[in-house]
Amino acid sequence: MELPLIPGRECGPCVECCRFIPLDLPELSKPTGRLCAYCVDGAGCSVHAVRPQTCRTWFCVWRVVELSDDWRPDLSGIIVRPDGLLTGEMTLYVVRRTEFLQSELLFDTVAQWLSEGLRLAISVPGPVGTLPVRAEVTDYLLPAVAASDDGLFQRLVQACLDSLDRHEFEADGIEERYAVT
Repeated sequence: MELPLIPGRECGPCVECCRFIPLDLPELSKPTGRLCAYCVDGAGCSVHAVRPQTCRTWFCVWRVVELSDDWRPDLSGIIVRPDGLLTGEMTLYVVRRTEFLQSELLFDTVAQWLSEGLRLAISVPGPVGTLPVRAEVTDYLLPAVAASDDGLFQRLVQACLDSLDRHEFEADGIEERYAVT
């Protein structure tokens, strides 16, 4: 899915999608949770000019929606996935628990999304080589948002993450292959 990017907004040192998004392409295949062998941690793609089309067109929501720099995945620990943008669903792929999860900014943004009628899901990665797990949490979080209760919201998000972390993770079945030329 190609989405228009915010002019001037670059990934910078963030390489979270290169680590957590699985790829199973003819020229590049890497399991979930493993940094792509072409990626230099903190610097980006070493084959940027010839990277696969999927890598050229997949961007997290931070690159396409006006969110503050605090939302950049390497800072927030959250990759906001673009997959549901066209269907009205935001997925927070929590790849690392950070203080951002307890921030007023997260609460305010999620409250705004829910007030606009968007649905919300939370996803977490499992061990390297396993598929992430995901839960739709709109109805679960709505009471905290409706009451403007940031503390309850934070407790519910933490409980959701704890529950997802205990899930049985399924192998992604992806074998590493690097053949970009």
